[in-house]
Amino acid sequence: MRKILWIGLFPLLLLSCVGKKKHLAALATADAVADSLTYRLDSTTNLVYQLRLDTAERRGENTALLASQRNLQDRIIALDDEIERLQRERSNEVQDLDDRLQERDALIAERDAKIAAFQALLEARNAELDTLGAQLLDTLQKRDSAAFTLELEPGGYLSLSVLADYLFYPGSTTRLEPAADSTLLIISRYLADYPTLQLTVIGHNNNEPLRRNSINSKWEFSAMRAATLVNELTRKYELSTSRVTVAGKGDFAPRASNSTEEGRLLNERMEFRIELGQRRLLRDLKRALD
Repeated sequence: MRKILWIGLFPLLLLSCVGKKKHLAALATADAVADSLTYRLDSTTNLVYQLRLDTAERRGENTALLASQRNLQDRIIALDDEIERLQRERSNEVQDLDDRLQERDALIAERDAKIAAFQALLEARNAELDTLGAQLLDTLQKRDSAAFTLELEPGGYLSLSVLADYLFYPGSTTRLEPAADSTLLIISRYLADYPTLQLTVIGHNNNEPLRRNSINSKWEFSAMRAATLVNELTRKYELSTSRVTVAGKGDFAPRASNSTEEGRLLNERMEFRIELGQRRLLRDLKRALD
């Protein structure tokens, strides 16, 4: 048995002795390859580790990006909500402004309508006074054109001035000239055709001394003359007392300069001021404005 084993191992021993150098060379080569593989394995391991770190870092960045994206998305949604709210508010404000503008336009239209009605009322009143003035002046100037002056004053009344000497005896407050009757008759008749008009009779003086020793005040003198004319109009010509007023202004409302004879003649006058009655005017204005 031992012989058989030696016989079998002997060739192997021979072979091993013969290829020892080759074997050592092969081992050295294998060690070199193993070292190279180890180095490559270590490098690969380090690379994998670095890749894992990079991947983890990238994952962290992605996570941060995703969080930032979610925050931005939430912000966008919040901004959209804010925009919708502002749009609703703007829409409401625009609607409110439109309503206020329509209300303002309605008020302006109402005001304009009232102003137009008021202007129409004033124009109608002025037209009435113009018509009466033209009729009065045409009739009276046929009698004596120098004694009468008629003007439509800016205050909206008709002013008929008659020279005092045409109506009164010089220096008298009660004695009337013959021409006074016809003058008062004409005035009363025309006023009868315009029952809504009021009459104020005003006495005026120039700056010359009074011819009456019993009267020192020109206020009193002028008012007494006006009262005489009103008394004639209401008693003799049946003009309603509710339509007539008396006033005296003495020499405080001259029409011309008292430095000339012509001016003093114009200032010594009786004024018949004709205007729409205050009650009637207020009533018509109220109707126009309501």
